[in-house]
Amino acid sequence: MSNDRTGSRGPTLPRGEGVGWFGTAALVNAVGTGFFYPYQLLFFVAVTDLSLTTVGAGLTVATLIALPAVLLVGRWVDTWGTKAVLISAALLRAAVFVGYLFIHHVAAFVALAVVAAVAQRAEQVSVPVLASGIAPEGEVGRWLALTRVTLNAGMGFGGLLAGLVFVAADGRSGFVAMGLLNALSFALTALLYLPLPSVRPSRATAPVTAGRPWRRGMFRWIALTNFLLITVIVATEAGLPVYLIEELHTPTWTVGLLFAVNTVLMVFLQLPVTGRVEGRSPLRVVAVGSLLHAGLLAVLGLAGTFPFAALLPLLILGMAIYTLGEILATQTLSVLLVRLAPERELGFYQAFNQVLVGLSLAVVPLLVAFFLTHAPAGLWWLLTVATLALSLGMLGLHRSPAAGAVPVPVPGTASGPGDRHPRKGTTGAA
Repeated sequence: MSNDRTGSRGPTLPRGEGVGWFGTAALVNAVGTGFFYPYQLLFFVAVTDLSLTTVGAGLTVATLIALPAVLLVGRWVDTWGTKAVLISAALLRAAVFVGYLFIHHVAAFVALAVVAAVAQRAEQVSVPVLASGIAPEGEVGRWLALTRVTLNAGMGFGGLLAGLVFVAADGRSGFVAMGLLNALSFALTALLYLPLPSVRPSRATAPVTAGRPWRRGMFRWIALTNFLLITVIVATEAGLPVYLIEELHTPTWTVGLLFAVNTVLMVFLQLPVTGRVEGRSPLRVVAVGSLLHAGLLAVLGLAGTFPFAALLPLLILGMAIYTLGEILATQTLSVLLVRLAPERELGFYQAFNQVLVGLSLAVVPLLVAFFLTHAPAGLWWLLTVATLALSLGMLGLHRSPAAGAVPVPVPGTASGPGDRHPRKGTTGAA
């Protein structure tokens, strides 16, 4: 491992041709998502006239149906290039949101939701591949960090914008406006991808096959770690509001304050922290990040023993530590999932990871609902144990012989065995 620590002193902003288009497209996409996400169940009930139960069941079914198609999307990325897939996915999502405004039958709703789910996963498969292919040498991590900054900033702004829409237009008209504006945001995202090059595998230099992702040892372990950590994060986001308001009877603004702390820290610390840890052992960084999640989770497990005046500062401190852990672990895992995948099948490997993410999103609601119904505090202790186990697992993996396959990127130099720069023949028009 190199002792170079230039990443901790150098510039933290991502560099390279196309980074402005890349970041702006990600921001517009995130604004559209943030505009819709907090109100999604209410939106579907209002515009489709379906019941809340039907909508919830339909979304779950659509998510599960879409998962097998994600692997096919990965093959499309490897065959046709990222730009074709990204533009197609954005335009499909725009069309789906217009379509929601005209359907009133559960079968049509599920069909559109399946298309939306596949398109969303296609985008999440393609963006890391695009960043890996067009970012300059040593900059892939910062480009991926930029997507996290724009996601959090865009989601926050989108939520505020949605509130303004509802002030101007109440009832169904407000939700119709939400659908149309969301469709517009995805159409604009498609336009913003146009100036960027596409990324596709180099058939002239790539090996015939690199094996399936579930058989590729280190990639498999990193994907499973990412799956478990995503499960912890999504379960925390889903369970926190219900637990604090319904179980502990804290003021409703407590939840908003904690999520605001998370969002602000993610926006302002993501790029600087990414720069600080460049050149360090990625597995150790993931171990530390996983461990830091336990701060907030343990506080929630003990929350019933504190009066609110004492609990609030503990929650804020716990959320700050949790957010730092989220920045460290999720960012590092996202880089490893790109660098450990073979170039020829990069899209397929990212698709495999997205299938695991989709499974996590399908399982979490059942997990959270069960624990909040039968053992509310037990949810947080289960998640605490999971983060501690993840941390120990990463330290164990770091000490194993397989750790030699993990690249340690150093800014300004070749990024290790997983680096693919320069990429002759890997980019081109979609």
